[in-house]
Amino acid sequence: MPFDHQIDQTELQPKKITKARFRRRIFAEWDHQCAYCTDPADTLDHVLPRSKGGLTVAENLIPACRRCNGAKSSTDWREWFRAQDWHCPEREVRIDGWIGNTPHTGSIPSP
Repeated sequence: MPFDHQIDQTELQPKKITKARFRRRIFAEWDHQCAYCTDPADTLDHVLPRSKGGLTVAENLIPACRRCNGAKSSTDWREWFRAQDWHCPEREVRIDGWIGNTPHTGSIPSP
């Protein structure tokens, strides 16, 4: 029995191109700023570190400057972020939204 359908308008993209597009989209969503401190971002940080099961998916990656990415390392992002002098509750809420967490009422300390 012959098939009378076909897949049309498909084109395989090299991995290098799709990876670059993936990264550009994340940086663009954050205006190329570090999600933590707002300095220019030049890396992507795994919010939940890979060493703790974090996946390399858009919902677990945020732009970060090298200083923040290196300082956070594999620690819990929220604990690390709240310990910074420049912690910003609004950015914490935005990160929560990006990674798909619903912020808990009262979970963000007052400045």
